Amino acid sequence: MIRLIGDRGGHIPTVATVLSGQTSGTADCMENDAKSDSPLILSAAVPQSSPAAVLRLAATVSSGVKRTSIAAGYVTGTVGGTFTRRLSMVTETIAVLVGSLRLAASPTSWTPPVRAVFARQMLFTSVDALPSAFRFAAAAGVLIIVQAMIWIDTAGVSSEVVAPLLWRAIVREVAPLLACLVVIGRSGIAIAAELGTLKASGEVEVIDSQGIDPMTFLVMPRVVAFMCSVFGLGMIIAVTMLLAGYVVGEAMGTIHKTLAGFAYEISANFDAQDLVFFTTKTLLAGGLAGGICCLEGFSARPALTDVPRVASRAGIRSLTAVFVISATLSILFYQKFLVFQLG
Repeated sequence: MIRLIGDRGGHIPTVATVLSGQTSGTADCMENDAKSDSPLILSAAVPQSSPAAVLRLAATVSSGVKRTSIAAGYVTGTVGGTFTRRLSMVTETIAVLVGSLRLAASPTSWTPPVRAVFARQMLFTSVDALPSAFRFAAAAGVLIIVQAMIWIDTAGVSSEVVAPLLWRAIVREVAPLLACLVVIGRSGIAIAAELGTLKASGEVEVIDSQGIDPMTFLVMPRVVAFMCSVFGLGMIIAVTMLLAGYVVGEAMGTIHKTLAGFAYEISANFDAQDLVFFTTKTLLAGGLAGGICCLEGFSARPALTDVPRVASRAGIRSLTAVFVISATLSILFYQKFLVFQLG
C-alpha cells in the first residue's frame, strides 16, 4: 500500500518527491507524525467493500439465479408437457387402430346396425369421392408425366430410363398421398364433426347407456371404411394419373408411343415390393388418419360451438400424420435418409 504523508500546514507531497527524499521537512514530518495523536494520512489503497455492499451483491446474484431457474423450469415444463401430450395422442391413436382391427376380425362385431354404418361410410368416403379423385389424379398425372417427357426430349434421354422412376414415384408416393388427401378432406373432417356433434349433444352417453359399445358401433366401422377407401382410391388414382398423362402428352406430341406400348413400358417395372409398399402405406396411413378423426370428434366439449374447432384440428393432425407416416415408411423401405445410407 502506498501512503502519502503530509505536514500539518496542508502541504501534500507527491509520490515522486516522497520516494526521492527531495521534499523539505519530510523527515520532520514523519517524526512529528509518529509523535502526533492525529496524523494527516492519505491512503491510495483500493477501498474495502462494506458488509452492506456485499449483502446487496449477494441479493442481486440470488435474484438473478432465481429468475433463471424459474425460466428454465418453465421452458422444461412446457417442452416436457408438449412432448407428453404428443406421445399420449400417438399411443391413443395406435390403440384405437389396433382395437378397431381386433373388433373387425371378430364376426360377432358385425351386427346389422354396424354393417349399415360401415356401408354408409364406404358410400360417402369412397364412392362419392370418385369425382374428386379423378380430378386430382388427372391434374397430377398431366403435371408429372408430361413434364417428365418434355425433360426427356430436352435432355435426349431414352424413356426406358425415366419409366421406372415415373412408375415408382406414382405408385409408391404420389397416389397414396393423393388418396389420403381426398379422403381426409371429404370424410375425415366430416367424421370428426359428426362424432363431435354426438358427443356435444350427449348422444354418445345415451348410446352407451343402452348397452351399445361406442367403439364397436361408432369408431370401428368408420376406421375400417377409411382404410378400405384410401386403398381403393389409391389404385384408381394411380391408373388415372397414367392415362391422363398419356392422353395429354400424346396430344401435345411429347409422347411418341401407342397406349399399349406406353402401358407396357410403365407396367414392366412393377414388382412385388411396389405392391407391399403401396398396401402398407395406404392401409396404415388411412387407419391412423381415421383413428385421429374419431378421437378428435370424441374430444369435443359439451357445446356445439366446439365442433368446428375439433373438426379443423382433426384435419390438420390427420394430414400431419399422413406425411409423417409416408416419410417414415419411405426411410424404412429404402433404408436411406436424404443422402445418408442407413443399415
